[in-house]
Amino acid sequence: MADFIDRNLSTEEIIKMAAEMFITFSTQKIDGCTVLTHPYGYSAFTSLTIDEMREVDLVFQLLIAAEKVGWKQFETASKFLTRCGWVASDCGTAVERLVYYLCEALQKRIENETRIPCPVKLEKLVSCYLFFVQTYEK
Repeated sequence: MADFIDRNLSTEEIIKMAAEMFITFSTQKIDGCTVLTHPYGYSAFTSLTIDEMREVDLVFQLLIAAEKVGWKQFETASKFLTRCGWVASDCGTAVERLVYYLCEALQKRIENETRIPCPVKLEKLVSCYLFFVQTYEK
């Protein structure tokens, strides 16, 4: 049991958890508002650290954005990509880097389909600086 508590999830495990969330979540309307609900509750994710849950959620939002791009719902996809962009970084963790580059690719696809330029990302220097500041503050 101690081994499980001490170890961190791998990038692959984080992606699998996000994919499971994506597949098992359903959209429901409550009082006219759309909410995401999980049929089994959140108990499956209670053993995650805050950082692991943040990364699972980051990949989950990327998957939603990708689905919206596939359905040509570009405005909604852009909103999810923007949310991903708040956390994703080209010099962060493996998950953050993966999401960063996939967000860029999806944004380019939206731009090609709509001919509307996507918002410019922060300069790489700024995102790297923030990563190092966060790393050394711990």
